Amino acid sequence: MYQTEADLSNDSLRDWITAMLPGKLNQEDDSNNQRILNIISDIFLAHKNDLLNISDQLRLSKAAGQVLTEIAADYGVTRLDDDDDFLRFQVRLQLLKNHSGVTTNDIKKLIATVLSIDPSVFDIDGTDNPEEIEVTNIPFDFNSGDKAEIKRKILTNAIQSMLPPEYLLKDLQYAVTANKPLYVAVHAQAYSQITVKEVINDY
Repeated sequence: MYQTEADLSNDSLRDWITAMLPGKLNQEDDSNNQRILNIISDIFLAHKNDLLNISDQLRLSKAAGQVLTEIAADYGVTRLDDDDDFLRFQVRLQLLKNHSGVTTNDIKKLIATVLSIDPSVFDIDGTDNPEEIEVTNIPFDFNSGDKAEIKRKILTNAIQSMLPPEYLLKDLQYAVTANKPLYVAVHAQAYSQITVKEVINDY
């Protein structure tokens, strides 16, 4: 997201361009002056949007395909397969290489940055060993394909490298996110009610 002092939205820029003529000239909506200024606005906005789109394609969060492959190569990262999200993860990992956390919050921020996720969606817990931790509920979307095992290994090593040297990563547990409704079927079986009456024969 770009932050600018001036409002660069299409509507604001069009208003600015169509109001450029001095007041003494005809600026009615159906005047030739306004028609010409609207044509100029269309051309200006088309070029502005093209430049922003090109810039977006070069951003790590937006780049894809061959463009992303070339960005990754600049950081010494080689593509494993056609998984763009995982390639972005590898590049972010390279950018944060040699960064280590001191507190649990520091480590959570590093992991969240590398995986581009919210720190609140996963947990870091201690174990019986004060120098071990467990990371749970990591939303791991790279858990498929013929390189799945390699990807899991890279992720595990990446998180271990973020920890201070004296700490070990005991376990890494993934959470799977379902993007479609999950239907649960419940099987119920009804039995006929049987009433047993005691009959007493009076002889």
